[in-house]
Amino acid sequence: MFATTGATHLYLVGRIRDELRAHDGACFVQEGLLATKLHEGSRHPFMRALGPCSSLVDCTLGLANDALHAATVLHCSVLGVEGSPVIHALLEEGLPRLSRSHPDGLRIDLIHGDALHVLRGLADGSNDVVYLDPMMSRPGKSAPSFEVLRAFAVPQPAAPALLREAARVARSRVVLKLGRSEVIPADSPLDFTHHESGAHVTYWVHTP
Repeated sequence: MFATTGATHLYLVGRIRDELRAHDGACFVQEGLLATKLHEGSRHPFMRALGPCSSLVDCTLGLANDALHAATVLHCSVLGVEGSPVIHALLEEGLPRLSRSHPDGLRIDLIHGDALHVLRGLADGSNDVVYLDPMMSRPGKSAPSFEVLRAFAVPQPAAPALLREAARVARSRVVLKLGRSEVIPADSPLDFTHHESGAHVTYWVHTP
C-alpha cells in the first residue's frame, strides 16, 4: 500500500487493534511501561507530583500512557483531551480494548478538542489536578513509534493562556512535564514551586 499510494503513513484497522504505521515504525494504544511503573506505586515521581488526586484533567493525552498510570495507581477519574483527530481515532479503539486487561482505563473519559477551549468550559476548581505534557524535544535516536506519533501530534506548548486556565480549573495542583534538559517557559504566569525528577523527565508542580 505504501508503494501503491505513495503515502508516508497508513492508518490500519485490524482484527486485533488499530495501528498508525510509517515505513520504519508503528504506534498503537498499549500499556507501554505501565508494569514497570507500577512497581514503584505511589513512590513514582509522577505520582508524587500529582499528590492526592480524585479528578485529573490530562490536557495532552497522547496514547494515554500517563492517564492510565494515574488512573491505575490513584483510582482517579481522568478527563483526557486529545487534539489530533488521528490519535483520537486510535484512542477510540484502543482505550476500550486496553480496559479489558486494565479496568481502570474505564476511568478515562476521552474528549477530542483543543485543551485551552476545553479548560475554558470547566468550572473554577472543578478538578484536583490539571496535567500538561507538551510534545518534548527528543534526541535523533528516538524510538520509531514516537516519531510516528509526533508526525500527527498537535503541538500544545505551555502558553500563558493555557497555564492560567489550568490554574483556574485546578483545586490542588498544576503539573507540567518537561524533558530533563528543558526549562519552564520564561513567560509562564505560574510559579512552579517544586519538582519531582524522573530518569528522563521532570514534573514541575504549581500549587494555586
